[in-house]
Amino acid sequence: MLNISTSGIVRTVLISSFVTALVAGTGGAYVMLHHRAVQQTAAEAGRMLSIATAVRGYTDQQITPMLRNDDKVFHPETVPAFAAQSVYRGMAAMHPGYTYREPAMKPTNLEDLPTPFEVELLDKFRADAQLKELAGVRQGAKGNVYYLARPIRAQESCLVCHDTSQRAPAAMVAKYGPFNGFGWRLNEVVALQSLTIPAAEELRQTGEIALMLAGGLLLVFVATYFALALAIESLVVRPLHALEQAAEAASLGTGGAPLPASGAREIRSIAAAIERLRISLAKAMKRPGDAPGRP
Repeated sequence: MLNISTSGIVRTVLISSFVTALVAGTGGAYVMLHHRAVQQTAAEAGRMLSIATAVRGYTDQQITPMLRNDDKVFHPETVPAFAAQSVYRGMAAMHPGYTYREPAMKPTNLEDLPTPFEVELLDKFRADAQLKELAGVRQGAKGNVYYLARPIRAQESCLVCHDTSQRAPAAMVAKYGPFNGFGWRLNEVVALQSLTIPAAEELRQTGEIALMLAGGLLLVFVATYFALALAIESLVVRPLHALEQAAEAASLGTGGAPLPASGAREIRSIAAAIERLRISLAKAMKRPGDAPGRP
């Protein structure tokens, strides 16, 4: 029973420890890798959205003043949103999955009507004036995407075209009609910059790396398990079993089972003590009895 119970306990402890370490190690690695992948994607999205903001600023400061004086023809190139979205449409043609939009609650161009998800973002920005940015990972049409959104507030320059149809340039009204894109108020959140970046590949690679790590840990744990089990079996379990048999034989006076000459230092010390006890017991049993009649 000693051999079986000891081996069973040893194996149970080893397997439990290894499984716990494997789950904790793999899970922790996946969480860290996933967090790092999201951070890297967020940094890329921030840089790309800053480029869009720079394009908007350049258009507003350099292009619009040059073309706005033409009352006969409306030039969409004077609209900051048009310039930024045009640039990103060209980039999306080379890098599918990257999108940039400027959806508005009251857009001049109906192509800029917000999706239900973008409406949710606009409502959050409208409800909290201190909110500067919203970001995260969501399921897109082609897998997971990282989104980054920032509010666009109406400035004085915006109201020139978006206050009322009477105040707006006649060429713009003639192109888009008198009903769309008006009624904006100063400092109101009227639109948002919405950028999405594919994240499915990065997250998939994170899972693959975590699985590779789990496989490597599993191989190490299996090798370690068999090495430890073999060492404990040869150095502890078998010597203990031999000591058990020797002690039992000594207690019954049936002779001496061979004591282990190898094993851990403690096992050898116990074996030596049992051997001394067995020799002493044998001498005591061979000693002549007391003479008859002696008290």
